[in-house]
Amino acid sequence: MIPAAALLAGAAVIGWGSPRALGRLAAAGVGPGTVLAWWLLAALGVVAGVAGSVVLLVLPGHGPAGAVLRVLHDCWSTLGHDGFPALDPLAATGAAALLATAAVRLARHALDRRRHRTVLHRRHLQALRLAGDERPLPTLWLPDARPIAYSMGGRRPLVVASTGLANRLTEPELRAVLEHERAHVRGHHHLLTGWAEVLGRALPFIPLVRELPTATRLLVELAADRTASARCGAAPLRSALLRIRPADGPRRALAMTGGDTAIRVDRLDVVARKPRPAARVAAVVGGVAALLAPPAVAVALVVGTGLVVCP
Repeated sequence: MIPAAALLAGAAVIGWGSPRALGRLAAAGVGPGTVLAWWLLAALGVVAGVAGSVVLLVLPGHGPAGAVLRVLHDCWSTLGHDGFPALDPLAATGAAALLATAAVRLARHALDRRRHRTVLHRRHLQALRLAGDERPLPTLWLPDARPIAYSMGGRRPLVVASTGLANRLTEPELRAVLEHERAHVRGHHHLLTGWAEVLGRALPFIPLVRELPTATRLLVELAADRTASARCGAAPLRSALLRIRPADGPRRALAMTGGDTAIRVDRLDVVARKPRPAARVAAVVGGVAALLAPPAVAVALVVGTGLVVCP
C-alpha cells in the first residue's frame, strides 16, 4: 500500500500546488502554446497518478509495487504491508469505487458534450450548404447586426461571422479577426478546450483539473492572437478587440471575444519571436517534467522515507 499512497500523495502535491506556478508562466513571457501544453500534460500526469494509485491498490499483491514493499518490509515493519492487513481490502474497495465514479462522470460529460456539439455543428453545416460554400475552411456569414465571430472544429470546421461585424470593422480589422478564428481551427483548439472542460467537470475536486478549462480557454485565445498578429499585424487585431463587445454565441464554440480581453490586449505588445533550439528543448523538457511530476514526487517520497527509516 506504500507505493500507492506515495503515488497518490505525488498527484496531490502537483494537483494542489502547480496551478499558481503554471498561471505565472504566460505572464513571465513563455509562449501560450508552451504553457498550454504544460497545463494539459500536468493535468494528464495528475489524473494518471490518481488512477495509477487506485490500480495499485486494486491489483492482487499491489502488482509490481509488491517488490518495493518487500524491500522496505524488513526495516519498516510497522508501516509495511503486514502492519495493517485489514486496511488493504477496505482501501482497495474504496479506491475501486472512486475510480469507477470518476470514469462514469468522465464518460457522461464527454458524451453530453459530443451530443450537443454534433447537433449545433449539423445546424451550421446545413446553413453552409444553402450558401454553397465548399471550401476546406469556409466562412458562414450570418445576417445579424451584432458583431459576432466564432469558429467550430470537428471533421468539417468552419468560421462563423456576422454582417454586423463586417459593418463595424475596417478591412484590416476584419481580416485579423477571421485569421484569429482560423488559427483556432488549425491549432485544434476546440478539441483541447473540449477535453479540458470534460476533465474539469468530471474531477472538480482536483484544483489543477478544476482550473484547467478556464486556463485552456485563455491560452488558446492568446495563441490565436499571436498567430493573427504575426500574419495581419498587432494594431488591427488590438483595435478589433477593443471595438467588439461580447455578443452571444454557441457555448461550445471559440468566440473572438473569449478569454480576458484586457490580458489579451496587453499580451499583444509582446513580440512573438521564432523559438530558438534551446527554447524548444526547454519546452519539451518542461512538458516531460510536467507529465512525470507525480511519479517523480512519489519516488522521492518512497526513497526519502526509506533512507530515513533504513539508514
